[in-house]
Amino acid sequence: MEPMAKENSTPLEGALRDGGNPKRRSRTGRKEPDQETADAFIRRLCNLLDTEDFFGRYAALSPQEKIVQQFLASSEDKSQSDFNCAVSPKVRQQVPLLFQAIAGVMEERSGTMIQSTAEINHEGFGRGLLYSGRVILVQKSLRAGFPFPFTSEEKVIRYGVECVEEGLAFLAKYKEVTALHGLLSLEG
Repeated sequence: MEPMAKENSTPLEGALRDGGNPKRRSRTGRKEPDQETADAFIRRLCNLLDTEDFFGRYAALSPQEKIVQQFLASSEDKSQSDFNCAVSPKVRQQVPLLFQAIAGVMEERSGTMIQSTAEINHEGFGRGLLYSGRVILVQKSLRAGFPFPFTSEEKVIRYGVECVEEGLAFLAKYKEVTALHGLLSLEG
């Protein structure tokens, strides 16, 4: 046991010599989301919200107002879900809508049929999947509802655009593998 302790002590000694403060790694500044993708995502999300507006109550609103009134959770809703770990019906509605909008944008960009499935239980645990054939393009685990409920439009757009970019990058990566027989032919 002693030789291992001596091997591992050199990085610690170097850190102590440098003042005892190891360098902290922090996130770099986030880049702005692609405006074209953001506009397509907003359009898709508003189309899905319009399908649930049976009586046309929100038809005269702008896309941003529709998202705020029909999709975003209030700060009370967020604090309630943080307090008792229960997910409100509005949050349970947000999850599948968001992933359907992301899948729609990915379909537009790639020309490939993208399916989405998303669920969240009453305690806030769940999963969102975007897939095409046998290839899973995006998989997001929801723990205690995080990142839901969304309370600002900017966060929704950023999350949606990041998922679209992640899925399209993954689809492009496996385009060569699936070019010969299609997405349904992958083994394993």
